[in-house]
Order: sequence, then C-alpha cells, then structure tokens
Amino acid sequence: METNILEVNQVTKWFFENQVINKLSFKVKGGETFGLLGPNGAGKTTMMRMIMNILQPDEGEILYNGIARNKIKSLHFGYLPEERGLYPRAYVLEMLIYFGTLNNLSRRKAEVEAIRYMDRLGMVDFSDTRINALSKGMQQKIQLIAAFLHNPDVLILDEPFAGLDPINQIALRDILSEYKKENKILIISTHQMEQAEKLCDHICLINQAKVILDGKLSQIKKKYRENAYSIEADNSIAFLHDIKGINIVEENNNSCKFTLSHDNISISKFFEQIKGRVKMRKFEIVEPSLHDIFIKLVQEQTAKS
Repeated sequence: METNILEVNQVTKWFFENQVINKLSFKVKGGETFGLLGPNGAGKTTMMRMIMNILQPDEGEILYNGIARNKIKSLHFGYLPEERGLYPRAYVLEMLIYFGTLNNLSRRKAEVEAIRYMDRLGMVDFSDTRINALSKGMQQKIQLIAAFLHNPDVLILDEPFAGLDPINQIALRDILSEYKKENKILIISTHQMEQAEKLCDHICLINQAKVILDGKLSQIKKKYRENAYSIEADNSIAFLHDIKGINIVEENNNSCKFTLSHDNISISKFFEQIKGRVKMRKFEIVEPSLHDIFIKLVQEQTAKS
C-alpha cells in the first residue's frame, strides 16, 4: 500500500469575484518531485498556501494520506514562500533554532540541524550575523534551512533557486535529492524551467486557474517531441538545404538542428542521402525543453480564451 500521498481534489478558490483556482486536481506521491508550474497569476501561490492550510478552499478538498489537511498538524509540512518571512534584526542561528522549536524540535536538536545545513550551504561563519546584514542570496539560504530544518514529510518550495549562485544551486539540488530518497513529498514552483527539468519527475502546469498539462516529465517530453534531430560534423553540411524533406531549424558552422517531413524522407533515407558526404561527429534526437513546452501551451491556451 502506498504511503505519503497528497491529494488535491476539485479545489476551487475565489477572492471576491476573481476565481484564482478552478476545480484543480492533482496527486503527489512520496519519493517524487512535483513541479507546480505556470505563469504569473496562474494560481500557484494560492494553491500552495491552501496546502499549507494558510488559506481554505471554497470548494473541493485537500487530503494527506486520506486525512483532511486542516486536521493535520503543520509540523508535518515545510514551506518556503517566495516572499521572505525572516526577522530582519534576529541573529541567524538563534532565529533558526527558534523556528525549529516551533516545529517540535528540542533546542539542542534544532541547533545541531541548523549548523549542519548551514555548513552545507556555506553559512556557518554567519551564525552570529543579523539577518538584515546578509545578502539576498544568503537570506534565501537561511529561509530554505528554516523550511526543511525539522525534516517535514511534505516540503513546498516557492522559487527555491532565487538569488542562489550555481554552486549553491547544486548544493540545494543535492539536499533535495537526499530528501526525496526518504520517500518525502517535494513540491516545487519556479519560473526557472531548466531547474524544474533537472529536478522534477512530475509536472502540473496551470494557467488561468486551470490545469493545462499534468503528467510524468518523461512522458510529456515524449508527447511533445517535434521529430527534431541535431547533427555535428567535421566538414560543411550546407548540402542539407538541398535535400527534400529536411527543414533546417537552427544552424551554426558545421552543426544544425533540423526536422524531417516523413511524407518526403524517413530517418533511414536521411542517412542514405548523407552517406559519404559528411564526417559526422555527433547525431542525436532532440527533445523539446520544458521551457519550450511551457511557452507553447500557455500561448495556445491564452489565444483560445
């Protein structure tokens, strides 16, 4: 029997006459990273706040292991809001210890865990520094530590990579990978599609309060493949322009991305056409990026509305 499951069933939310969530449903299982994606104003933050029990749905239900969310203690959940919720004049370590004790950790346990995560994110030397003396990137790291300090069963991160340099982005991805291996639920919302693509197993894309795409990332990328390929050679491949059925999408020196019109040419016939004419270094199938899929679907849905 599966354990650690979060279910959002037909949830709707209104702010006065503005419907920000419209019958939204999805399921997240422990051990997977779930990407809740969408453009600004799509309803992502509102949905995360309802999962955190900060806001209540007007319709529908949110269940954690079959139990209504509002009946479950908040210490099972960790949340990184996009806007920072730190005390500006507090000292870093003391504030983290305070947050840990709010989530049922002993003071000693909170201190040990805070120092451990601060060490991993290069923040130990700032233990006695006031929050308002830290850079935005440093404050983001402290906010992250506060979110997962108590090792919650469900971790919700809104724009977790904002302000982090590439080294700290890698450190955070390592921490989140370890978290996921413990069969925990990890929900991420970000506009950085490259990071979402690296982390997420499951994607839910919402726009104008509705789900427009929901599924495993691998299946989504397969579904939206454009029959595209790339080739890189040691000699000129300009002759590809002259072969019927080859559509050059991008070109750079002796490499290019192209699509095939299967009415005119198959991949096997393509190789017959270039045999003996090219010194090939690399050939690969090109999958669409999550960024490309995101833009395509949002634009299509916006055009219909």
